Amino acid sequence: MLYKPWIYEIVFTAIIVLSILFQADNKPELPIIGQLPEFNLVDQKGQPFSLQDVKGSVWLADFIFTTCLGPCPIMTERMRMVQRDLQDMENLKFVSFTVNPDYDTPDVLSKYGERFRADTSSWSFVTGKYEQIRELVAHGFKMGDTEEIVFHSTRFALVDEEGNIRGYYSGTEPEEHETLTRDIKRLLNSIN
Repeated sequence: MLYKPWIYEIVFTAIIVLSILFQADNKPELPIIGQLPEFNLVDQKGQPFSLQDVKGSVWLADFIFTTCLGPCPIMTERMRMVQRDLQDMENLKFVSFTVNPDYDTPDVLSKYGERFRADTSSWSFVTGKYEQIRELVAHGFKMGDTEEIVFHSTRFALVDEEGNIRGYYSGTEPEEHETLTRDIKRLLNSIN
């Protein structure tokens, strides 16, 4: 029998390609960590902002305050990077909730967004009554200090189109950027 090495190369290549395709199609879905409750807040334009404003979209949320000199500017810059990297993706939104609503009025949040060059066509900066935000942070997103929300989490929360939390990611560590953008794309692909 004549030895034909190219046959082995074709079979080997086919096995590798099928293995990669099989693994890609069988990645486990992102878990549903929790369901967000309805909320009624105000955005940087002074307009009402609720869960209904982001329903139907995948969205990334974080908690910041404009006078923060620690992690908040880093988190806002990372959020801007994600927004820039995924700017061509439809049905993707970003929401930054202030944890200092007594100071962070819509006007203050608007200027903060401008300072970080946020594209506010898909990124909202949100404020409201302290009690509403504390309830949302503690019992909705299950992040941060439940008594004093100014001691907030430095994580991003990834939320699906139905208002389900699907993952938490570091808002300050650059090594999670690739995982976050991949998971956002996975959720977007599931609704498109």
